[in-house]
Amino acid sequence: MTATAASEPFLFTPGQSDSGTTDAAAHKNRPVRRNDSAETLIDQARQEISAIVREVASAARSHQGRDPYLRFLADRILRAMAAHGVVIWSIEDATADLADWRYIAEHRLGTVTDLGLDETARSVHDGLLIEVAAQHSPVVVPATPGASDADLPANPTSHPAALVPVSIDPDSPLPNCLIEVFLEPGGSPASQRGSLRFLAQMADLAGEFLRAEHLRSLSRRLSQINRSARVADHLQTLSSTTQVLAAWVDATAELLECPRVALCRIDRGRPRIVAVSHVDRIDQHGAAAQAIREAASRPMRSAGAIDLSISTDGNSPDTALENTPENATTNCDDHPKSDPVIDRRKSERRRSDEQQPVIPHWVVSLRGDRRWRMVLLQREGDSSLAKQPDPETTAVLERMLIGGQLAWAAAERIEAIPGGKWWNRLTATSPSTHRTQLSSDDLVASTSAPATSVSPVRRRVALLTAMAMTAAMLLWVPIPSVIPVTGVLRPLELDTYHARHDAIVRTIHVDHGQTVRQGDLLATLWSDDLSQKQTTLLGRRAVLSQKRDQFNRQLVASNGSVDGAAGLPSGDEINEEIASIDEQLQIIAQSQDDLVLRARRDGRVDAWRIQERLSDRPLRRGDTVLSVIAAETTWVADATVPQRRVQQIDQAISQQCLVADVAPRWSADQSQTATTQRFGPVVSDPIDGTPGVILRLTLEQTPRLGDQPLVETPARITIHCGGTSVGSFLFEDVWGWFRTRVGMYL
Repeated sequence: MTATAASEPFLFTPGQSDSGTTDAAAHKNRPVRRNDSAETLIDQARQEISAIVREVASAARSHQGRDPYLRFLADRILRAMAAHGVVIWSIEDATADLADWRYIAEHRLGTVTDLGLDETARSVHDGLLIEVAAQHSPVVVPATPGASDADLPANPTSHPAALVPVSIDPDSPLPNCLIEVFLEPGGSPASQRGSLRFLAQMADLAGEFLRAEHLRSLSRRLSQINRSARVADHLQTLSSTTQVLAAWVDATAELLECPRVALCRIDRGRPRIVAVSHVDRIDQHGAAAQAIREAASRPMRSAGAIDLSISTDGNSPDTALENTPENATTNCDDHPKSDPVIDRRKSERRRSDEQQPVIPHWVVSLRGDRRWRMVLLQREGDSSLAKQPDPETTAVLERMLIGGQLAWAAAERIEAIPGGKWWNRLTATSPSTHRTQLSSDDLVASTSAPATSVSPVRRRVALLTAMAMTAAMLLWVPIPSVIPVTGVLRPLELDTYHARHDAIVRTIHVDHGQTVRQGDLLATLWSDDLSQKQTTLLGRRAVLSQKRDQFNRQLVASNGSVDGAAGLPSGDEINEEIASIDEQLQIIAQSQDDLVLRARRDGRVDAWRIQERLSDRPLRRGDTVLSVIAAETTWVADATVPQRRVQQIDQAISQQCLVADVAPRWSADQSQTATTQRFGPVVSDPIDGTPGVILRLTLEQTPRLGDQPLVETPARITIHCGGTSVGSFLFEDVWGWFRTRVGMYL
């Protein structure tokens, strides 16, 4: 191909090779011989177009980037079709709703493009792109200059436009790309069909390259995610915040191939540099550190999953980031030898950084995080980092920010334990050990100060000494013997009222928590069976009374002769039956009196939701109606003591050193001292079901929630049994477990 300018038409040059190395100007200035026929020119054009197709097909199988390939494709289409302009359109945001999709120009070439359109014409042209994309077929749109109706898609330029869709994702409702070529006005339908066929062939080749590039991009993204995941897992294994910070910035620099990565922590609105990649010591007062702090203090804007700030300061600091002398690392025999390959890479990186100072480029943080800022730096004049991070870089940054913060928080919790920092220093490994734990592709260099490393021999001796001291403390240091158990609070005098007969609750005269006096009405029950029996007996007694009166009248009429009252029961029988009915009515009246519940003593009603539970409810004989807590009663706590602790508590009782603290489970502030009363039966613990012995404790005061005493209240009970040692306490538990497990086989 001839290397013509982008604005020149395609030149047919006979004898042109596929490599395209012949000078275009020489062919352009060479005079055409008169004996060249039209057929020769047509053959030359076919050869040139075939060469372009082979060249584009070869480029489609290459591994060059998307932007270089699209620029190359636009240049070849422009020159092959002798077009006035080529625009390659792509979807702005494929994740948005379909109604919000729009195409943006990714590459433009030529004299006629969309840049010459005003706002009205641009909206008409955007509608044309969506309309053509929805058809999924190549089309030539005639020129309609002056089109201004946005609802009617049209070509508002002065040149006909050939549009061909380029599909990458088969599941996408619209093509991912469009190729638009502005043709020469006045072309015939045959020439336009030929242009469309050639452009469709170019679109197929472009789709082949873009699909392969999409797969390569997904593969790179998966590789980056896997590497960042392995690095994040490695960060979680570190227990020192210093090691986490150093490995955090080192890994980010290695993953993104960045010269330097600095990590700043925002304290009270001021950034403080806490770590720099591959740097042992930081000159906090240098110009480089000042530039990093200024970049970290700039406002951030949302960039997807992260917040981003792009540094626009072009002034590079004069001093290097690191201020470490060449002999900063000691050469003691206790330190293990470092890897020469790692040392050589680090020295080469240092020499390169000294020759070319680095300047802040990106400042990133998690969305909404105001504590951590990661500053990515690049060498002055280098463009290794793009203006905006691509999705792959954004995913890596997000994973590194999340993994680093989680690892740092976990290490901070470990160091917050008393002696945690001391243990970290004892168990810390040397920097070379950290490097050898990972592969060369996932290199995470530790840059902790050499002074923090400890030789393996001294570290083992210190660990053994610490373990011996800890064992001595566990065996000999005295501690209080405390046994926590569970229990229930209840009063000793609790009047529970039951239904003495089958009845229905007619009226409840009290509420839960109400104070009652002796003889106060509590509830009224009603029994239909008793009422029916009473009615039947009253009717029978009335009949018998009438018979007795009739018998007496007949006796009077017959002058006391029994023969005159023949056919009637005798008076004695009637009187006996009436007396029996009177006794039954008396019993029924007493039973009806039992249906009226009255307080037997002064106290407080314990009947939660009594109205909802019992109003108009039928009760069986013996069912509980309500309870009344006696006003002056003793409260006790029934503690469930595990059987393996009974002997210890019994000894404390015999030595008169047992003290018990009882508190409701909802409040430890209501704790009070209780005295031991007696042991009870063996029952199951209400919490875990294990067998235990009841120990009754007498409380000094009445437990209350507000002004209301509660029955059967769960309680926390702490029994103090004097003093013991940690070793003895553990030995008792271990010996008890061993005896229980082994005793079952003896």
